Amino acid sequence: MLFRINTNDINYAMNMVTRAIAARPVKQIYEGVLIETKDDGIQFTCTDGEITVKTSAAAQISEGGTTVMPAKLLAELMRRQSGGDVEMKIDDNSSALIRSHGSSTNMVGMTAEDFPEISDITGQQIKLPCGKLRNAISRVMFAVSTDESRKALTGVLLETYAEETRLVGLDGFRLALQCVEAKNDIPAGKEMISAIIPGRVMNEISRMLPEDHEKEVTLTFNATHMMASFDNVKIYSTLLMGEFIDYKHILPDKRTTEIVVEKAPFGEALERCGLIAREGKNNLIMLNLSENGMVMTSRAERGDVHEEMPIIFNGEPLKIAFNSHYLTDVIKNVEDGDIRMCFNSSVSPCLVRPVEGNQFTFLVLPVRTYDA
Repeated sequence: MLFRINTNDINYAMNMVTRAIAARPVKQIYEGVLIETKDDGIQFTCTDGEITVKTSAAAQISEGGTTVMPAKLLAELMRRQSGGDVEMKIDDNSSALIRSHGSSTNMVGMTAEDFPEISDITGQQIKLPCGKLRNAISRVMFAVSTDESRKALTGVLLETYAEETRLVGLDGFRLALQCVEAKNDIPAGKEMISAIIPGRVMNEISRMLPEDHEKEVTLTFNATHMMASFDNVKIYSTLLMGEFIDYKHILPDKRTTEIVVEKAPFGEALERCGLIAREGKNNLIMLNLSENGMVMTSRAERGDVHEEMPIIFNGEPLKIAFNSHYLTDVIKNVEDGDIRMCFNSSVSPCLVRPVEGNQFTFLVLPVRTYDA
């Protein structure tokens, strides 16, 4: 096997595929990158058994073949090249000679026979703008559970309707829902199609997707697997089985108190209150809402803080407490200048939505206190 490739091209490829390498691979072969010669260049593949990433790069191929090289070691070596082309010659024993600009490196590889075969997925397809999907994923990940005992909640629920695709993260304390407008073909007789994609996979996809809103990513699903493809990159993953919480039934359908508040000063006040709240036993922030405005307070042994700000108020006065960390996470992920907050009681979930439209919905549970 002998080929010549540009260092920029192989660096891009290795940066993509090594995202599938686990911190502690369960098999030695999962530490490697499968390198294959194809008609249009070189294909690179990494996997950890659950997530697989493939991509290809143009190359001058003198001798075809297949090998597996230590992925992280090869990636580090390529990042330290000075530029130009790199020549790689791999013998029948999977030993590689890598040469560039007077530099020569020998690297011992592994036999490709042990590398798992990864085939493309066929099934239901949807297409979404890369930039919008990337943004939506980044704004639901904070609410994805890390509790392995409820495996389905460690993933992102993806629901596809005819006019939009919804992404939902839920950990039992917070819910994050983002809508991506897109025309989708739904099978006859179905309102929507859904799948639960592992949180780690969605996180990696968001990091890999280009920000260009003109480009599209194609998501392909069957009963057990998903494939995401864009440019010359393909990401494969198993889907999570089990029941996701029916989030629609936990979204309050009525409210007794509703406010509109400017995000920037509200977020800044939350940060200040959070400094004191973290010194307390329960990390609590109290909101006192009335037609006179919002009063935000937090108390701890080392001090207390009192914040006041104007709001647009409608409904009944309310005192309600939140975990500072949970409420701050929600507000950080709101892009709009103004936000709408809807309440039902001091012990019912708070909804955070845009003033107009339905592009996002956040839910955060309050904390029951004796004076709320």
